[in-house]
Amino acid sequence: MIRMYDTNENVLVVRKSDYQNNSIGDKYFLVPKDEWLMKDDGISVFHIYLTKVVDDRIDYYLVNGEYVVVLEELPLFKRDDYVEI
Repeated sequence: MIRMYDTNENVLVVRKSDYQNNSIGDKYFLVPKDEWLMKDDGISVFHIYLTKVVDDRIDYYLVNGEYVVVLEELPLFKRDDYVEI
């Protein structure tokens, strides 16, 4: 798989349930690395961005060629539902 995003800025994740059931398909998400590594203070959140997978390439899903699509904003304790790959 070729990662077409900045790996120093973002982390590629999948839902643990999809990973464990071997049903990832194209259900990859990007999370800003600083949010992924942030300490859970009970207030902080992290953002999950949609990705697109084309010919073994993973990149942001963009609207109008420039705006990333935020799928969800989740509390940090929900990181346990995802795994970095």
